[in-house]
Amino acid sequence: MKKRGWIAGLAALMLLSGCGAFPEEGSGVTETLLGEPFSTRWFDCAAEEAESRKSYEGYTAASGNKLVVVELELKNTFHEAVSMYDTDFQLYWGDCGPDEWAMPLEPLCENQLPREYDLEPGKSREGQLVYEVPQEETEFALAFLELIENGTEEGEEGNLFLTRFTVE
Repeated sequence: MKKRGWIAGLAALMLLSGCGAFPEEGSGVTETLLGEPFSTRWFDCAAEEAESRKSYEGYTAASGNKLVVVELELKNTFHEAVSMYDTDFQLYWGDCGPDEWAMPLEPLCENQLPREYDLEPGKSREGQLVYEVPQEETEFALAFLELIENGTEEGEEGNLFLTRFTVE
């Protein structure tokens, strides 16, 4: 089975957060803090650092917003290459409502993870993801939802991984 990008799974994750909160840990949800690794079906991952900025590589956040830059470390633990997408990792804040999440910005430099890439067996990759969020928000959850190819367009939902952190 291969991992799928979760653009198709966005609706599924929004259903998870539709009541204003993610499911409880232990119901297929793993919660970590910044710097703590987690293991999915395909790779190990850790959001090592996060910081807020007004601008990044020439891009300036809109008035009332800021940028949150997250440094990710990934290592393929699967027996074949894993197709990865920057949109696999979405950022949530507040009550995780319909307007309280962001996808990564288009890559602006080589420090950022590309839109799409293959993570080869046993190989590691580090990179940044940049999100534009409301200036007043300080508490965040970086979310990854496993989607497994099962012959349907939607795929099968696996576990949800949340890395919680605070940035000013």
